[in-house]
Amino acid sequence: MDGLRDPDVETFVGAMGTRMRVDAETVGVDLRTLEIQVRLHLPRLSRPAIAGWSPDKVYEEIRLQAVIRAAQVRQSAEDAAYQAHASVLLNVNKAHRDLSLSFGDGYRTRLRFAEVRPGIGHLVQSRLHYLHSERADTVLQFGLFLPGATMPITYVAFSRCDRQYVLDALTGHGLDVNPDRIMVLTRMHGLAGIPANLMSLTIARAVREIRAENAGDYVITAYNPMLGFDGTSFLASGFRPIALSPVAYRYDDKGLFQTRRISGVSVPQLLDTPDNVLMVLGATSAAKRSVGGIESLIRVSRRTHSGGDHVRPVKADFTSPQWTDRLLGYRRMLESCWSDRTVHPRYQESPVPQGDPRGQCGVTSVWLARRLRADLLLEPVYCYGRLRVGRDDAEDVSHHCWVEIGPAHDPRRFVIDLTGDQSDGVREPIILGEHRALADRGLRYETAASLRLDELPKDRVWPRFLALDDRLRDLDELRRRT
Repeated sequence: MDGLRDPDVETFVGAMGTRMRVDAETVGVDLRTLEIQVRLHLPRLSRPAIAGWSPDKVYEEIRLQAVIRAAQVRQSAEDAAYQAHASVLLNVNKAHRDLSLSFGDGYRTRLRFAEVRPGIGHLVQSRLHYLHSERADTVLQFGLFLPGATMPITYVAFSRCDRQYVLDALTGHGLDVNPDRIMVLTRMHGLAGIPANLMSLTIARAVREIRAENAGDYVITAYNPMLGFDGTSFLASGFRPIALSPVAYRYDDKGLFQTRRISGVSVPQLLDTPDNVLMVLGATSAAKRSVGGIESLIRVSRRTHSGGDHVRPVKADFTSPQWTDRLLGYRRMLESCWSDRTVHPRYQESPVPQGDPRGQCGVTSVWLARRLRADLLLEPVYCYGRLRVGRDDAEDVSHHCWVEIGPAHDPRRFVIDLTGDQSDGVREPIILGEHRALADRGLRYETAASLRLDELPKDRVWPRFLALDDRLRDLDELRRRT
């Protein structure tokens, strides 16, 4: 795997060690935090620039962006360490497999493995993780907590497999897999100063939980040699390399890195960069046996990777009585979690009764879009606009949100609206059907703006959705205890 490193990049990083160390100390972060950002922004430059310019000139080209991102981590890291009770980790000697910590003075304590609240997961992914980009499709997130802490000292997050090239890498090795049985480890983070083996212990506990909940057969992840990662924690957890896959580096108009899941104007990389290493771990006994025979690597072509094809979604007939019942169940469950923290601000001046859908359409539609991605691997669209009811005695809903499935200009695209009864002209609590069929009934959905699921963390609805998701998790935890 050492051969995956880029010699020009490694030479540059070695030459700039002193300057990066000074900048890291000035910003108040460890050297590795700044170095990752430097490596992440280097692909903005061409090979002739990195190999031909002086190291100092190269560094000046990407220094500002790297320092800005490192400083953003610094701003959040102190508060995170305080909430995680990280000062307890001073003088820790060893982390044991039973999650106990032993210290040089004889003190001993035990870590708690638990799910991470959605609001806390948002802080880790958007402010502490080096990518500074939250995965809107996160379905599971776990961490290790010190006693009494609200912030984990280690964190792992999982999503469903939605990329065809990942599925092809598995089937290319002869594995019989379904995309809805694959969990993808998308984000990992550990606070500074934690024992080296805590990340692998966290992964192991998370995989054990996935197996216990029957949430998947395989876990997929990747590490990036370009950023100086070597996959040690993954290898220690039992992952096996299966493929080499290209990486897409893109940058906004300020030169800051952004993931390819975020749409908008961006500049692609100029540097030909090393591949990521895709790795797989069997979560079940049968999957472990299947993975155990893999000894070679498949290479994912750049063309296949750049196409970004999504896996085929699970078939679902939303017009069936079963799905109507399921959607009504979603509505009843969400009603119990609506509050003044989830309602749109225009409804906060005059509070509405519990269960009233007015002002709750945004958070409800975000939740539904995420659920459709997780359960069916669909690509739902979050829509904002107006619902015209088409009756003189009924008021239109002028500021409304709903979910659509299908191309924006296809009259057959499917509309799912869990809060359509905000209008007095709509008696049923949910509305669903093809766009043109609803229009024929006098229910016209006029879209003013639409967002893909991956774009929602940047929208103003997201903090209110996190409040809803936190409440749902709290109620679920309460039900488990009782």
